[in-house]
Amino acid sequence: MAYMTGLIESLAAVEDRVLVAAFSALALIFCTCAFRAVSRLYFHPLSKFPGPALAAMSGYYLAYYDIVKHGGIVEQLEKLHEEYGPVVRFGPDKLHFNELSAYEAIYRDIRFPKDGRFYDPFITTTASFGHTDIQAAKKRGNLIRPFFSRRSILQFENVIQDTVDRLIVSLAAKHTAKESKVNIYHALLSVTMEVVTSYCYGRSFQALEHPQYSLPVLLALKSSNFVIFVAQHFPFLQPLIFGLPAWIENLLPEEATAMKRLVEVLDEQVAGIVSDPGRVVAEHRTIFHHMLNFEGKEGKGRLGHGELRDEGVLLLAAGTDTTANTCTVATFHILSNPGIERRLRAELGEAWPDVGEGISLERLEKLPYLTAVIYEGLRLSHGIVSPLPRIVTEPTMISGFLVPENTVVSMAQPFVHLNPDIFPDPHRFDPERWLQEGSKELQNYIVAFSKGQRMCIGIKCVTRLSLFFYMAVWVAY
Repeated sequence: MAYMTGLIESLAAVEDRVLVAAFSALALIFCTCAFRAVSRLYFHPLSKFPGPALAAMSGYYLAYYDIVKHGGIVEQLEKLHEEYGPVVRFGPDKLHFNELSAYEAIYRDIRFPKDGRFYDPFITTTASFGHTDIQAAKKRGNLIRPFFSRRSILQFENVIQDTVDRLIVSLAAKHTAKESKVNIYHALLSVTMEVVTSYCYGRSFQALEHPQYSLPVLLALKSSNFVIFVAQHFPFLQPLIFGLPAWIENLLPEEATAMKRLVEVLDEQVAGIVSDPGRVVAEHRTIFHHMLNFEGKEGKGRLGHGELRDEGVLLLAAGTDTTANTCTVATFHILSNPGIERRLRAELGEAWPDVGEGISLERLEKLPYLTAVIYEGLRLSHGIVSPLPRIVTEPTMISGFLVPENTVVSMAQPFVHLNPDIFPDPHRFDPERWLQEGSKELQNYIVAFSKGQRMCIGIKCVTRLSLFFYMAVWVAY
């Protein structure tokens, strides 16, 4: 009996010690978080900048809008700027600006590297898009740029035209079959994917032939933002997100693992080209052939297998989504405004009386109203909507504010495209604004591809040319 009593007392003592330890740990965590929050709010170098207290205390403020509100930080930033003025602190070390002078200062300053915390979760860790080292990014940009020169892409225009023709034939067939609804965004994703993969990879994924234009890779691209947001704010989850065992992947929907399969396909293609560089599977050199062995101002070089693959994935993601978004926005506004549609058809009808004969990209680019429609589509689709962060490496004046070293600064592209001082009545789709005297200067404020040395190179050209063919054929038919 005494033994049992002693055992019970010992267990009770152990339980008390466990409770004390647990309480102490929780108290320590609470005190640490409280100290950090107070320190960030009142003693941080950014404490003088206005913004919500929650945003100053924790990065989870941004995580909430990215993850729970599905990328709604831009809408929230618009409200914050209305309340706090031209600069807002929206994270412990983050400032967002809304004046045009700030955009130029942030994205044209070669001293400001990209913030790896934002770019690392993109699965293209060695691609040019994610390089945080400025010199390395410049070197990679100089390597890729010739592949996307205007001259190179104009030699490819017949493939772009054939791909857009396939879209028109496909849509006509669905109309004949009296299919009541077509997801035009998925259709445009499919056609832009075919253009990009044919040019960059030398192969077609037959996206336009897939039922309902729902190729799993495209659905994966469309839903990848959520995964990227989670990985950005919870980096410790990256190995789990991108390294699921096969037995779990088999339980998931096809689109959930489509990107991984795309990477595997590119791995195989890169391996074949690396082992036999003379084996060209397309009518032209692919991006992989171009980058495998190169010679430029920095000398000769050779990219590794992973670098080639990552660059390929990046080009697909960047070229497909931006072009499809722009085409979708333009299509909606053309169909919603009969006057715009009539004028566009009239211009195309005069320049292209026989659509069966075809028309060159150079001829299309000279059509002023078509050009104006495309610029409006680019302006209202924005490109990448999320603020693209840069790190201030030394105290710098931005838009009249002295920004401390190691501050992450950004300005989301919609704040340029919807600036009423540059674009009066900014939410209105108005091609006429591009036809006024002096309107050529407005092109400087189209930042769908960002600005400066880190802007999206190459894909700007292929996107622009694809847009011209898409808009022309869509309206002509």
